[in-house]
Amino acid sequence: VAERLARREAFAARATEVSDLAWEAMRARLARYKEDWGNADAPLGPDVDGDLGRWCKVQRQLRDAGRLAMARVDALDLLCFSWVAPSDVDDPTRADWAGMLARLAAYRDEHGDCDVKKKYQRDPALGGWVAAVRRCRSELGAARVAELDQIGFVWQSSRSCGSAWMSSFRELRAFHAVHGHSDVGAVLGDGHELARWSEAMRAAQAKEALSPKRMAHLREV
Repeated sequence: VAERLARREAFAARATEVSDLAWEAMRARLARYKEDWGNADAPLGPDVDGDLGRWCKVQRQLRDAGRLAMARVDALDLLCFSWVAPSDVDDPTRADWAGMLARLAAYRDEHGDCDVKKKYQRDPALGGWVAAVRRCRSELGAARVAELDQIGFVWQSSRSCGSAWMSSFRELRAFHAVHGHSDVGAVLGDGHELARWSEAMRAAQAKEALSPKRMAHLREV
């Protein structure tokens, strides 16, 4: 029995060591990311280091659940890691409005437009803020909309999110632009794929099963 317990303890110790080495390897990758981009907020997405972005997401989830060791929290704090993903902005007016406008104007001066992608690696907070502004246009008020228009804000990004949900939403938005309403079934038939998707979204809205971001998108149409 003692020998069996000793083997279990040795196995557990080895597993912990392997886990610690793997975690430290990812932390080192994040440190290199910060050297390259000036921040430690690697985003999710196929056009970036998706593994690192997913790892960052897991660290946030573990901390929120109280399951991330304090030593690891401290190590990430040293990198100025954001415990709330910069792209997760629900209300853009809660940010430093004048400061974000200035950052957007600086982006325009450098790039020639205000079409900041959501997962903008050099300034992820700006990318998240711009995406939130687009979703919440109807809630911003005339004064803020005028400020944005004055510096050339791009209300509809030229970049396309590759998710299935956003693809369907863009199709619905195009339908709305042509027909002036979103009753897809009345035009294309209830069996049409877009009509079924639209009906599913209405049902999800009624059950309050959609995220605030998706609700904001659907309010556009």
